[in-house]
Amino acid sequence: MRKPPRRRVPNRLKGGHPVRESIIVVLALGLAFTVACKKGAEAPAVGEKGEPREGEAPQVKGLEFKRAENLPAGEAPPAPGGEELGAAEGARLLKGPVEGGPGKAAELKLIKTAELTCEVDDVNEGFEEVYAVAKAERATVAGTTRAVAEQGYAYGSITLKIHPSRYDETIRALRKIGRLLEENTATEDVTQEYTDLQARLGNAEAARARYLEILATRAGTVRDILDVEREIERVTENVERLKGQMRYLDSRIGLSTITVYLEEPHAAVPTVYNLGKAIKKAFRVAARICIFLIQAVIVLLPFIVILIALVVIVRLIIWYFQRRRRRAKQAVKGL
Repeated sequence: MRKPPRRRVPNRLKGGHPVRESIIVVLALGLAFTVACKKGAEAPAVGEKGEPREGEAPQVKGLEFKRAENLPAGEAPPAPGGEELGAAEGARLLKGPVEGGPGKAAELKLIKTAELTCEVDDVNEGFEEVYAVAKAERATVAGTTRAVAEQGYAYGSITLKIHPSRYDETIRALRKIGRLLEENTATEDVTQEYTDLQARLGNAEAARARYLEILATRAGTVRDILDVEREIERVTENVERLKGQMRYLDSRIGLSTITVYLEEPHAAVPTVYNLGKAIKKAFRVAARICIFLIQAVIVLLPFIVILIALVVIVRLIIWYFQRRRRRAKQAVKGL
């Protein structure tokens, strides 16, 4: 009597469960990929062959250049090798504390402007009175305009530049020149913009001084020196641009602007409809339209001729093939 075959039981200890092993392998690969990505993110941003990417500061012998012009106001750039600058060296590079910084109340920077419209019996006499006020208040005449309207009355304007401390007194004196028709005054506060420019200028100058110090004291390859010189040139351009913006604001802050408009008395002239002038104007408009259309046709004429030629050629080709098809059909029917 034959014995029944014995059933084989899989050896789980030897090979293990295939699904469980796959899960473990996937988890291990995912963990390794995460660690590799984290290390790659912490690596320094460099391009091919160790070159710094665009926007990054150059490196000379392991020294990292931190763009100090982007630092907060009053903060000195870091020293080579990562050590922090001392208080004395930071103050020396920044050339003293930045105005308007922490612990010091910023002075208000105001731009004052005014416009006055006065009616005077004689514009020339009104101009002389404005000149007298300007001389008394030590104002500077920046510009004048004079003209005569079609109705026969004269009018003009005069612009004065004056120190802000004499701004109110000058306006009070100008009101007495004639009958005041309109007055507009405005004060623009540019304190925040000015303080921001000061801080950016101080940081940019500190960065330039640091780059110059590195260029003078640190040894490096020719490529390193060229990188530092490019940074010095970039920071210098930024310094000059900031200085120009500050000079412009200083000129507007240091001198207020007052514009006086003078005009002689005149009556409002009613508008009379003139049929002849209207017809002439209509003919002029029609003539301009005709000239424009003729110019458009002359410009587009070559394109129109080419388009017509293409249409004719396509039409002839279609007619030729249709004719051949009709002849072929007739030949088949004749058979």
